[in-house]
Amino acid sequence: MKSKVKLISGLKDWNRDYEKLIPKGASVAKSMHGVIPDEMGLYIDEKGYYHTSGYVGVGWLKDYQGKTMVDPVSGEKLALMIIPRFSLNPWEMLIKVMNDPEYELYASGSNGDFFEIHTSEELVPVPNTETGGELLAAISFVKECEKICKKHLRQTMDFKEENFNGKIVGNIQMAKHIKQNVNQAREDRIFCKYPIFTVDTLENRIMKAALIKAKKVFRNNGIAVKEIGRIYSYCENSLKAVRTVSISKSDFNRVNTTGFNSCYKRVMGLAKTVLLNTGVNDLIGKETDEIRYVIPYTINMESLFEFYVRAVLKEYLRKDSDSHIVLDEYRMSQKNPLLTLKDSDQQAYLMNHYVPDIALIDQSDSESKYIAVFDVKYQNSLNTVYSETRRHNSHQLLFYTLLLNVKRCGFIFPKQRKDEKLDDLEMYELNIQSGDARDTSDREYTQWSAEFTSTSNNRLAERIVHYVKGINSAIKPDTN
Repeated sequence: MKSKVKLISGLKDWNRDYEKLIPKGASVAKSMHGVIPDEMGLYIDEKGYYHTSGYVGVGWLKDYQGKTMVDPVSGEKLALMIIPRFSLNPWEMLIKVMNDPEYELYASGSNGDFFEIHTSEELVPVPNTETGGELLAAISFVKECEKICKKHLRQTMDFKEENFNGKIVGNIQMAKHIKQNVNQAREDRIFCKYPIFTVDTLENRIMKAALIKAKKVFRNNGIAVKEIGRIYSYCENSLKAVRTVSISKSDFNRVNTTGFNSCYKRVMGLAKTVLLNTGVNDLIGKETDEIRYVIPYTINMESLFEFYVRAVLKEYLRKDSDSHIVLDEYRMSQKNPLLTLKDSDQQAYLMNHYVPDIALIDQSDSESKYIAVFDVKYQNSLNTVYSETRRHNSHQLLFYTLLLNVKRCGFIFPKQRKDEKLDDLEMYELNIQSGDARDTSDREYTQWSAEFTSTSNNRLAERIVHYVKGINSAIKPDTN
């Protein structure tokens, strides 16, 4: 008999499972430093409590043998859903980051992928409002399709027949030439067949069909195509010479992903997921108005939030034609000129590579100079859970201030309380002594906390830019 499913919901990221919803025996990390997306980012503390970390998503609970856990009383398979605890939309954030020109650099760094989808696992029944697996598959496909269109769009040799006027190309097709030309007293024409290279291959037809389906998925989930427009338009234009045809499950059996076509392996798997909503689905029941099936997935909210803030601020600065302030480029550790040591002596007890999250540069003078640095943290600064990281984070930010020799620094947090108005930005201004009695200038610390929605992004970016420019009327210090 096929198994039913028990979905454990109600858990948010970076929270303790006080109600003990997760059963004992689940495969999780032994500490918060060893969490992995395959285990939904779960870990256990010394008191035996399970904790979520910076991952959200839907997935199956596994035991330490890698088998899906089953409720011992009801016999139901156990699945888990974790949602963001802040007022954030992961889908809007992900699309914004993917449209960032530096996205490939972000994903190739130490951060790794911002999300994972597990197409080889069973589909998970979830409330009908949860569409994450389908949406992530569509987003993943479009991004992977872009990679193929840019570098590896394969061609194949085909033959084309055409009735030429006064010239011969390839081989003359005598039977058709006589029928269409000689019999019609048009011997000035010659019917020929000649070889051509074309992108109209089976693999590319599947990509085009999946691209069209992805567009429908975006619209059905309230994601405007224009938000992912740059990537989508590029793929659509690259595949314009490919025929639009219906794709069946049997077509995937004829796909060639070996040799020169090996680059198509991942995009074909994603295309199959988008077109057929694939997954090893041996569950009982069908989709209803309340229940739908999604592909298991996880999203790393900490990395995504950091680069989303960069993308929002960068977009605002790019549109502000009157501003001389630019966002410093993102650097890999191994290609980072902001070094603390002049040589690479490995014996020195000091980190040599530092990459600030947000560093702003003023280009108004002949020489560019850093004017502000911010560290982006996906956390609630007032939560006692983070008291142990406050020391480390404070030293990190103050070191960035010293490294770049700036007067303004701060943290950027997401807003947790949904009932706050946008203008109620939490802000604190402190004087940070320079340590030099001859330096009378003040260094300022600011703390930004705001809800990130499609309507408030530019407002936050505007207030931050006004602050670093010294337009004090644009900010309202907290007086508590």
